[in-house]
Amino acid sequence: MATSKTTKMKNESISQKTQEENVNSVNLTEENAQLKEKLSEMMKNYEEMQKNMQNMQNLLIASQAKQVGEANNKEGSAIVGCRIFNGATLSSQGGDINIPIQYREETEIDYSELREVFKNPFGYKTMFRKGTLYFVNDDDYKKFGITKEIDLGDESLCRILGNADANMAVEKVKEITKDKKDFTEMFALIYQIAYLIDNKILDLDYDVRNSLEKYFEVDFKSLINNLHQ
Repeated sequence: MATSKTTKMKNESISQKTQEENVNSVNLTEENAQLKEKLSEMMKNYEEMQKNMQNMQNLLIASQAKQVGEANNKEGSAIVGCRIFNGATLSSQGGDINIPIQYREETEIDYSELREVFKNPFGYKTMFRKGTLYFVNDDDYKKFGITKEIDLGDESLCRILGNADANMAVEKVKEITKDKKDFTEMFALIYQIAYLIDNKILDLDYDVRNSLEKYFEVDFKSLINNLHQ
């Protein structure tokens, strides 16, 4: 009898233990499922966060690029004038920039375009140095590292020639044109003088005018007629 009772108690204990193990197993399975679900949700949230961060980064990059572009557009511009009778065209080395300027015309040009123009080996900076092309604002010479060597402006020529005698006037134009060896400078100068005479800005006395015409071998009346054509 004792043995039978002991066996029964053992069996009940085993059964209870088995039930407990089954319950624990079910609980563990549920916990694993919940943990797996949480991990899955966390991964989704992480991926969503990564996407949002990438989108924000892309927007930031785009915004910075836009700001740089706008800054370049707002960087500024210069007023450029021309003292070449037939006019001039400012071109970049690749030819994508072509800006025509007529005689005594003043045109606004973006700094970014001027930088490209000055890369052209044609030598536009030399033209600015010699006054055949010019900046209206003197600060723009400093901006592009240009030293103005010759001033063919109206006030400058009136100051140089207006109070000079015949010999002094000839010596001044010799200096400017390198004794007529610089043809571009020479033709720019004679048409500037003709313009100033025609518009009664410069009043040359007879001897000075006659000496200049002989030196340049021109007739200012003919040059004035060309200006009106």
